[in-house]
Amino acid sequence: MSTESKYDMIVVGAGPAGMAAAIYGSRMGWKVLVLDKEAVGGLAATTPIIENYPGFSEISGMEFAQRLKAQAEKFGAEIRELVEVVDIKTDKVPMEVVSSTGIFQTKVVILATGTNHRHLDIPGETEFEGKGVSYCATCDGPLYRGKKVAVVGGGNSAVTEALYLDNVVLKTYLIHRRDRLRAEESLQKQILENSAVDMIWDSIVKEIQGSEDTGIKKILVQNVKTGAEETLRVKAIFIAIGILPNNELAKKIGVELTPEGLIKVDNKQRTNVQRVYACGDITPGQGQISVAVGEGTTAAISAFLDMKGGDWYGLSYQ
Repeated sequence: MSTESKYDMIVVGAGPAGMAAAIYGSRMGWKVLVLDKEAVGGLAATTPIIENYPGFSEISGMEFAQRLKAQAEKFGAEIRELVEVVDIKTDKVPMEVVSSTGIFQTKVVILATGTNHRHLDIPGETEFEGKGVSYCATCDGPLYRGKKVAVVGGGNSAVTEALYLDNVVLKTYLIHRRDRLRAEESLQKQILENSAVDMIWDSIVKEIQGSEDTGIKKILVQNVKTGAEETLRVKAIFIAIGILPNNELAKKIGVELTPEGLIKVDNKQRTNVQRVYACGDITPGQGQISVAVGEGTTAAISAFLDMKGGDWYGLSYQ
């Protein structure tokens, strides 16, 4: 194996968490490689406007992603997009990362594989994503001050999103396909007794309607028991029906997961597998860019210090 295929740290995932890890790892003098089966930026790159990241009053997701990439490359990180990691041989020293384009050796692996949002898969959802369709109220809610919005879901996430929006927008509707919420009792009490959120029970969203220029104008809601349909005029719909963790690689190498399928980590972002760390949305947290960046920073620093002071310090390639 050539020296070009040997690294101190390999980061799997090029979202904000992974890029933060790459930046810190490179600045500490490590040879760092970032691999992602898609483009740099992760879900953040698909966000039209980011206005809650410290230091930026407003920046597009794509520009933010490109700045992360440029900064990581400035410090020497190598970034390879459209390269899928299919396996990691953790029993080897150094470890071997098997990708769609070749095999790389590394002392440390950081998993920043992220999650995907569950979709309703209804007409208008894809067309209006970023133009009223959102999967994060704390990210995009303030864009709709003075407007009416809807939240879809009945679990903790949906209720939390609706409670947050209740203090931000003009009016919030919570649409749930059943006649009772699945959220924790304390959250149910807050939304049912101490909020102005309008509940729409036993209902699903059938279609999202609007125009290219103005975004969402209304949604079509159907009662699942009676079949009756009504039109709800809203400027945004926040879909909170769950996430799909990108955890296939973690499962394959024996990383311990939470019941929700997220990677368990300690306060240093360590997993149960030696020399494998994890950060960002694939770990339990708030789903915020600023949090992901902090976790990526922690993962890189922890890995560096663990290697410096632990059994693997001084590991060299033969």
